[in-house]
Formats: sequence, structure tokens, C-alpha cells
Amino acid sequence: MFTIGQVAKKVGINIGAIRFYERKGLLEPVVRNEQNNRLYTDDEIGWLIFLKCLRETGMSIEEIKKYHDMVQAGTSTLPERTRLIEEQKQALLDEIEQKKAQLVHLEHKLESYYRGENY
Repeated sequence: MFTIGQVAKKVGINIGAIRFYERKGLLEPVVRNEQNNRLYTDDEIGWLIFLKCLRETGMSIEEIKKYHDMVQAGTSTLPERTRLIEEQKQALLDEIEQKKAQLVHLEHKLESYYRGENY
């Protein structure tokens, strides 16, 4: 079992974010010790790592909540969950392609500067 501070460090998010996710229903209420401190399991840490990944790919809190609720509903939601993750993957791939194109433009600009051009 891990404290909220240990979890925040392991996952790479702040304690406030973990509490926010709990309030939004994205993280199930965890057990507490005698001092009323939250204690997290490896499974909960794994979920937080995935939740962070989804946020970093641009998925909204509302979409993550929808996904979380489907997970809680069980395996009957696998097709819909798969579709949601596939859509997020495609959005990320599209963003990567846009970033690659932007990088090419920057590289061309730098090449022109290295040649002594002023525009």
C-alpha cells in the first residue's frame, strides 16, 4: 500500500490531481489507515498511470469518465471501450503527423538562416 505522496511521485502527477480525479469519479475511493490517510494499491497506481496517459493524449475528463464507467460495467463494454481507445490513438497519430510537418517547416527555416537568408 502506498500513500498519496508516494503515488504522486510514482505516477508523476501532483497530489491535487489525484484528489481531483477522486472527486470526478475517475478513481474509486481508496482505503484509509488509522490516521485517515489514503492508501493505494498497485492496481490503483496502474489505473492512474493510464489515466495520466489518456490526459496527455488529449482525452477530456468527460471522455475518461465515460471510459471509466464502461470499465466498471464489465466486459460487455469492451467493443465500445476499444473504439474509444482506437479513436484516441488515431487522434494522437494525427497530431504526431501535424507535429512532424511543423518540424519540417522549422528545419527549412533554419536551413535558410544558415545559408544567410534573412526571411
